[in-house]
Amino acid sequence: MTAVPATPPARAARSLSGPVRSLALLEARHLLRHPATWLGILACGWWLLQTDGDWASARYDGYQAALTPMWLGFSVAMTGSFARGRSGVADDAPMAPGARAAARLLAGLVLVLLAAVVVGVGAVVLRAAGGVRLGDDPGRTDHAVYTLPELLQPVLLAAFAVALGAAVVHVVRSRAASTVVLTVFWFLCGATYWIFSGDLARLLAPLQVQPFSVRAGAWDADPATFPAHWLLSAPGEYQDYWARLVVSPWLAAWHDLYVVGLAAIAAGIALPGRARRVLVGVGLVVAVLGVGLQQVVAP
Repeated sequence: MTAVPATPPARAARSLSGPVRSLALLEARHLLRHPATWLGILACGWWLLQTDGDWASARYDGYQAALTPMWLGFSVAMTGSFARGRSGVADDAPMAPGARAAARLLAGLVLVLLAAVVVGVGAVVLRAAGGVRLGDDPGRTDHAVYTLPELLQPVLLAAFAVALGAAVVHVVRSRAASTVVLTVFWFLCGATYWIFSGDLARLLAPLQVQPFSVRAGAWDADPATFPAHWLLSAPGEYQDYWARLVVSPWLAAWHDLYVVGLAAIAAGIALPGRARRVLVGVGLVVAVLGVGLQQVVAP
């Protein structure tokens, strides 16, 4: 009798690609049908309509924070996907636990693409409308639009939200408790973004809201003496001095790198085995690098 040679590792990996792809597509359909996905996006629209204020950057700030319900919805949808992964599976199942977890994370990419569509449509509409107000007279524009790194941030935060939902339900082990944890987390990061106004806190918070406020002069300074191209925030209820509003694309770009690191750490927590150590380690390095580079270019 001729012995049957063992399947080479590469061939075995290829033989699993079909089941992994099938599970990823199945979970992607579940994510697109999950109520939290679309309730989050609808809540974003409501939040955008309610965004207003009389301070110098009210809408510029508010439109960024208004995407918070979408990230929360994506995280909650992922808890359902990974909770299903905890159901009993036969020992001779064709997919290892790591492969099943990886397939579910891959399915989350459909939510990242959905976030990219939402952000892209929003950017087009904002530009067509002529932009938003940023600054107070005499240093003011009514045509401010977001830079490319700022537009990339909510898409990367969607990837972080996907990985975070998987990580939290993996640790907490309860969908209901995970939803509570995620709601509190995103509420703090988004709805109360202003509490992260410290120099270091703005670099570490997942959602970084620009512009930055830099002291320009005393409350009784003559704003006409400031450079004409400066965007200004006048003294008022929240500050007793003239401030310059600074939007830094480089700061936003390095914060994007930081968010990539956070997403890698969360994905590593959700995945078992060697992948966890690799992703958490790489994510920590990337996140620390992102914070360091932000400090270099911060106003």
